[in-house]
Amino acid sequence: MQATIKDVAHRAEVSVGTVSRVLRGEPNVPDSTISKVQKAITALNYSRLRKPRAVHAEKPLLKKNIGLLLLGMDRSLANLPSVASGIHGAEAALNDAGGNVILSDLPLADRLPEMLARKSMHGVIIKGALQGQLIQNANAELIDALRALPTAWLLGRPQQADWGDEVGSNDIEVGRLAAEYLVSRGHRRIAVLAPKPDHVTLGQRTAAFQWNAKQNGADVVTLLGKSSDWKLPLQTVDETDLVEKLFDRFMQLKKRPTAIFVPADSIAAGVYRACAKRKLVVGEDVSLISANNEQLLLAGLYPELTTIDVRAEQIGQQAVEQLIWRLAHRDDPLVSRTIHPTIVEGCSVACLN
Repeated sequence: MQATIKDVAHRAEVSVGTVSRVLRGEPNVPDSTISKVQKAITALNYSRLRKPRAVHAEKPLLKKNIGLLLLGMDRSLANLPSVASGIHGAEAALNDAGGNVILSDLPLADRLPEMLARKSMHGVIIKGALQGQLIQNANAELIDALRALPTAWLLGRPQQADWGDEVGSNDIEVGRLAAEYLVSRGHRRIAVLAPKPDHVTLGQRTAAFQWNAKQNGADVVTLLGKSSDWKLPLQTVDETDLVEKLFDRFMQLKKRPTAIFVPADSIAAGVYRACAKRKLVVGEDVSLISANNEQLLLAGLYPELTTIDVRAEQIGQQAVEQLIWRLAHRDDPLVSRTIHPTIVEGCSVACLN
């Protein structure tokens, strides 16, 4: 099988967008990175499947400076497979469109970065923290600068962010798919474990799951964490004691549910750990369904987790398309776009029918 650009990126330990820049001969790539990519190309005998396309006809961002900004997030969250896939999808699409991509990371959103201070940006794609008082507590000069730019929010828009288009997962559909899947396999009493109750994305998935499960005749028990457990910069759910506390509450229920829904795979990994400590087998003693389809995170779990693929890389690509549209339609109303999710079946949900 012929090697792909993703194979080259994996071997060289760089993003697909970086490989694309090397292949196009762009000048802003370090020599050390070029060397790594070229060695990977040689080792894999990689060749481009298509001839380069007409530059001016198919590069709508040519000669435009586009910021790719991480706002209010700890590095651990940015490294989650779903978030990283969204960022890589956006970066690759920006490079394919000919944009000059300028990266910036503001974990505390407490300053104006150089890329905005120069006032040379044409637009910006932002992956922002979706929990906490990000916008209210951010540097005022920073927010004013961002409001003045065509913006696409990647993987959701934070609370109180009243500007910019949004491209994210269809969280209502995520909740519906998970609820209907569990009910279809005979589960009539279901628990929801949500350590981040006021997280925009996870909260929407939780609410949609609750509503759809009840509409399909299921009894739902909701176990929520505390908002005070989470501060900026926002981190992933890697503190196992938070999931442990929710699972303890699950175990203490007099009429224990047969299945659990969690709104993200990082939480599901904590549930697997909690089950193993109590000698419970996922898929037998308790069923579990999750969301995001972060296979790099889930590869070591057994049995395989049933999860909802939100198609994060495609979301990143669509965010770039939306920004390109916004640059040509600056005065049009704000737009929210979502990508339709799909179920990836594992063996973590027992059939009780």
